[in-house]
Formats: sequence, structure tokens, C-alpha cells
Amino acid sequence: MIYSCVSVSRPCLHSQKVDVMFHPVRFRRSGLLTRLLLLTFAVAIVAGISTTSAAETGRQVSKRQQLLNSMQVLGSVYERIYYSYVDDVEAQELLESGIQGMLEHLDAHSQYLTPKSYEDLMMSTEGEFGGLGITINVRDHYPTVVSPIEGTPAFFMGVQGGDQIVEIEGESTYDFTSDDAVKLLRGDPGTKVTISIAREGFPEPFPLTITRDVIKVESVPYAFMIDGIGYVRIQNFSRTTRDELVAKIKDLDRQGMKGLVLDLRWNPGGLLDAAYEVSELFLEQGQLIVYTKGRLQSQNRSYHAENGGRLVTGVPIVVMVNGSSASASEILAAALQDHDHALVVGKTSFGKGSVQTVYRLTEDSALKLTTAKYYTPSGRSIHKDRHRDDSDIDLTMAEADSATAAAEVPREEKARFLTDNGRVVYGGGGVTPDIEIEQPYLSDFEVALERDGALFSFASWYAARNAVDEAFRADDAVVASFHEFLRGRENIEEYLGFYELSLSDSLLTANDDYIRWGVRREIMRREFGPQAAYEVAIEKDEQLEHTLDLFDQAPTLDRLLALAQEWNAEQLTKAEDSVAETEKLH
Repeated sequence: MIYSCVSVSRPCLHSQKVDVMFHPVRFRRSGLLTRLLLLTFAVAIVAGISTTSAAETGRQVSKRQQLLNSMQVLGSVYERIYYSYVDDVEAQELLESGIQGMLEHLDAHSQYLTPKSYEDLMMSTEGEFGGLGITINVRDHYPTVVSPIEGTPAFFMGVQGGDQIVEIEGESTYDFTSDDAVKLLRGDPGTKVTISIAREGFPEPFPLTITRDVIKVESVPYAFMIDGIGYVRIQNFSRTTRDELVAKIKDLDRQGMKGLVLDLRWNPGGLLDAAYEVSELFLEQGQLIVYTKGRLQSQNRSYHAENGGRLVTGVPIVVMVNGSSASASEILAAALQDHDHALVVGKTSFGKGSVQTVYRLTEDSALKLTTAKYYTPSGRSIHKDRHRDDSDIDLTMAEADSATAAAEVPREEKARFLTDNGRVVYGGGGVTPDIEIEQPYLSDFEVALERDGALFSFASWYAARNAVDEAFRADDAVVASFHEFLRGRENIEEYLGFYELSLSDSLLTANDDYIRWGVRREIMRREFGPQAAYEVAIEKDEQLEHTLDLFDQAPTLDRLLALAQEWNAEQLTKAEDSVAETEKLH
């Protein structure tokens, strides 16, 4: 199996999986569908009544009778459409449309999971899948390998970044989507798949037959030292996150880290249990991590740190969040913030403070339903209500973060809560950072360049013709080659035209620094793997740069928290002065 690098627009939090037995039946006789639906719900109603106290029986029967009456109407409508509509309709498609119609009345996070969606969910939360071990993106009409995962079948077979998969089992992949390729490349471990690879420097595509294996997806892909400060990127929260994080932090500790940055930006969340397991690594035994409240008593739960001793002691911790940090990310950030165990910086998080329970419907489909909201140790709800349509917009990382920031309520208007040490923190609409740090976004030219994939494609072309090492820098000759390469790109003018730009010498000169940096980044990815590329990528991360500067200003946690209080007081004073000035003008 492969997995594709995609932007995330549907952050989610999964608390548990509940099996609900439901067997789809192909109905052939008029009236059978309605009767079976009614029978199914009647059994459920009778079972429910038997567990209800005598004082509530009358009211419950009334509500269940309403449900039964509604189901009769629903079954009748389904049956009439299926048998009497002017055109033939597929039963499964009609069923799914009805389910989607009901979900439209609920929140954006309650979803019907088709077999494909359910498989993707299981893969993201279990942390492993069966496949080849490559990340792909569509480049120049073909699924293209971004990089092989070290130690996987594709890696051992010599698959390289930049390889175009032009055929899968003899079928052309021209204009395939990533999903099209995934569908054919995924399979059970031990089975084989034959692909044809087109590679720079080779005159003709060549075949490779690869045996699929279990591929483990890293939840904590990057961890390294930056000037004595340990940096850890947590990508999502799966069943493997805790163990991965422990191993990475222990390694950084052995290198003598003087501080720790936990980067949760663009982390869409994941399992509630994983958020709990990670949070307790940084808290004292017995400290509250999060609690949930729902309509059902079973959804009212409190989660406390059970394991004594913190993984990191004596080292100040800074947690980075932004508008795309959601659910499990927010649980971790808020728990450390409320207990004064870390400083939270960046931009206000997504505000996804609800819990979804996954109910199994069939062998390969499920219902993900919002069943509770969660609250931080100080009692904050950080949930932000959104229109259901918001969950269906395919946003880039920057666009999602920017959209969240645009809708953010100023901190002076938010409800105030207190941490263990009496510091003010804010509730409503996400986790509000202790210190806000702006993050510049890509220029129009840079966005067009990245969308075209020109830097990545050039790196594959250049590396096939030149020897490079880890000290590679894009000199003037390399930049001149890139300019010529870019002018030959099929779609670059279209991408630039979207921003009312056109390719010119002056445009290229104005963006020379970005081109040199981008070429180096993609050469590192092509030759030395994702971490090498990531270390180059964060060289232009101004938000991270300002975060690292905080350790110089305040090398201990107490001083960091004091610095945050000073910053917060300054912001409130500025807001008051602004209001006073406005009133004076009126």
C-alpha cells in the first residue's frame, strides 16, 4: 500500500469503536423493506424499554413511538423511490444519500464512513497498513514517488524519489489520481504487484515486481537538535504515538537538550486514548488531562495521568500550535498549559472540542457520530461551532490556518480561566496561545511554484545528471538551469496566471532566494530522504525561529511563563487603549 501526502481539512477525534450489527439485505418484494426496518427498530425499542425505570417508562414509550412512526414514513419513502421512481436507482446509493441527508442536520464531524473512508480511518489510527512503502503525488500526469520509506519493500527494491509509476499491472496510469493509484497498489502483505517505472536518465520505463509488506506509518516523523534545543514534530495521534515519542525524546535527552519544542502545527488529531497516553508523559500522577460530557452517562468520563513520573524534568517545554492543530493536539496543548507544564505559542488552534464514537455498520463501513464534548483541566470548552459545509472545503495548510485566524475572537473578549499557578488562559474557539507568533505565508509566485511541482521535478532531473552531497547549495549555474527547466513546464503559466502573474526574468530574480532554498530542499529529499528535506524546510520557518529565540530570553519554564504573563498584559493594555481611542473619536 502507499499513502499520499494531502492537506487535511477534516480534523477528527475518535474515542472508541462500538460494533453495531447491521446486515444489508437486497429487497425484492414490495413492502418488505418497510416491514424489516420497522421490525429492526421495534426490537431495539423493546430492548431499551426493558432497561428504563418505571417513572420514565411513559415518556420513553412516547419518544420511541415517535421514532417508530418516523421510521415507518422513512421506510415507505425509500421503498416508493426504489420501486416507482422513473429511472432505476441503486439501493446502496439511495441508502447513502438518505444517511447523508440526516447527517446534514448534525455537526460537521458526524460522518458516514464509506468502505474507502473507513479503511483510511483505520490506517491513520492503527499506524500501519499493507503496501509498498512509498509516498506519492501526481506530477506531470503520472503518480510520482515523493520518497520511499526506509526499510520497506520499495526501499529495498531501489525505488527512488522522482520515479514515475507509468503502469500498474499493465494498466496505464496516465492522469491517475493518487486515490486511483492507491486502490491498485494496496493489498495484503505477501501479495505481489508489478509496476513500470519511468526514471530520469533511463531511456525506457522498466518493470518492478514488489512483494507487499506491513508498512508502519510514523506518527512522530522528525526529532533532532537545533542549537541545543530538542525539536519534535508530532504528525498525528495514533496507537503508536506514545512509544515513538518516548524513544525520540530519550534520544534527544541523551544529546543534552536544554529545552524541548513539541510542534503540533497542522496536526489534525486522532485517537482520544493516544492524546491521553501522550499527555500523561508530561504530567504528575493523578493530574487531570481532560474530561468529557455527553448526552449518555457512558460518555461522561474523566482522564487522569496514571503513570507516576514525568518523561521530561528540568527542561522547559514549548508547544507550538496553529489554526490547523485540532482535537487530540488541543487536548495535549491545553493540559500542559492548564497545569503550567509548558508554554503554548503560535496561533489559536482549530477549536475541535468534540468526541466522535465510531459505530460499525457493516464489515467495511461505519458511522462516526459526535457523542460528547471535552473540557480541559481548568474547565474550558475550546469547541468552535462550524457550518457543516466548512468540513468539505479542501484547504491548503496555510489557508486553513488563515481561515481559523480570521474568525478568531480577540483574547480580551474570551472567557477567562486560571491555570494551577493562577495564570489567565482563555476558553472558547480553540486553544489560545500564551504568546502569539505570526507565521508568514507563501507569496503568490511561491504557491504557484509549489503547486506545479517544478522544484521537485527539477531535483529529480538534476540529480540524475549530477553528483550531489549533503553540502549541496544551488549556485548560479544551478539556478540558471532551473530557470530554463521552469520555462519548459507544461502548466506553470496557468498556475501563475491564476495570480495574474507571468513568467519573466524580473519575477525569477525577485524570488531568487526562494528558488535556491527550494531546489536545495528537494535535492535533499531526492537524495537523502524526508528528514533531510524537512531540516532544510524549517530554515525558513519564522514561527519556529521566534520560538527558539524564547529559550534565549527565558531559559527556564518559570521565566518562560512569566514572559507570557508580561506579553498577555501588554496585549490587554493595547486592546483597552484601542477601545478608549475609538470612543474618543466618536
